[in-house]
Amino acid sequence: MLRMLPAFLLAAALLGGCGPRYSLPDPGQGALAAAQREIASAPPLREHARGPEEQKAMLRRVATRIAAAAQAICQAQHGRNCSFRIAYDPSDTVNAYAAGSDDIAVTAGLLRVVDNDAELAAVVAHEFAHHIARHVAGAQTRTTLGALVGAALEAYTGLGDLSGLGAYAGRLAYSKADEREADYLAAYITARAGYDLDQASGIWVKLAGSGSSRVTAGLLDTHPAGPERLAAWGAAAREIAASPDRMPRLAGAR
Repeated sequence: MLRMLPAFLLAAALLGGCGPRYSLPDPGQGALAAAQREIASAPPLREHARGPEEQKAMLRRVATRIAAAAQAICQAQHGRNCSFRIAYDPSDTVNAYAAGSDDIAVTAGLLRVVDNDAELAAVVAHEFAHHIARHVAGAQTRTTLGALVGAALEAYTGLGDLSGLGAYAGRLAYSKADEREADYLAAYITARAGYDLDQASGIWVKLAGSGSSRVTAGLLDTHPAGPERLAAWGAAAREIAASPDRMPRLAGAR
C-alpha cells in the first residue's frame, strides 16, 4: 500500500481543484458532424493587409466594447469589476493569450487573419474569460503542484526527471475544460457586447484549419478540436438566444 502512495499523491494533486464553475450545453452529435463539414469545406486562410496602426485601432475598439460587456459577469463571479488591460503583440504568430492579473495580448498575426470585429471580439472575450474564471492562477498552481509531486516521486523511485514531467502534467490537467469554459463565457460576453455570434464563429473555423477532419482533441492537446469548439459555440449561441438575462449558467443551476 505504501508503494502506491506517491502515485496517489500525484493523482490527488493533478485532479484537485474547484472543478467547473459553469454548466456548458451539450451541442450533440449532429451539431458536431455539421461543424466538421463546415471546417472541412472552409477556404484557405487569408490575410488582410492591415498595417500596425489599423490593427491597434481595431483592437482598442473591440477590447473597449468587450471589457464593458464583461463587467456584469465579473460582478457576478467576483463581486467587483475587472480591470482588464490589453496589449498589442507585434509578432507574426496567430495567437492571443492571457497572463498576469487581467492582462491579455493579441498578436499582429491574428489581427491580420480576422475578417471583422465580431471574430476579434470572440478571441478577446475568450482571453478575458480565462481571467474571470481564474484559469491563469489555477494553471500556475497546478504546474507548481505537479512539479513538487513529481520531485517527490522521483526521490521515491530513483527514476529520471519526474519533476519536469509532473509540472507538464499539472499544466495539462483541466486545460481542455478551461478552454471549453472560456469559450462558453466568451459567447456570453460577445453577445452582451452586441456582436453577432454566427459572424464571430468564423474565427473558430479559421483556427481549426481548412480541411481538418479531426473530431476530438488528442490526449495532450490543450484546446478542444476545431469541430468540437465550433459546435459548442453554436450550442452556447442557442442557449443565449433563449436566455432572459444573458448570464452564463452556473454549474448545478437548474
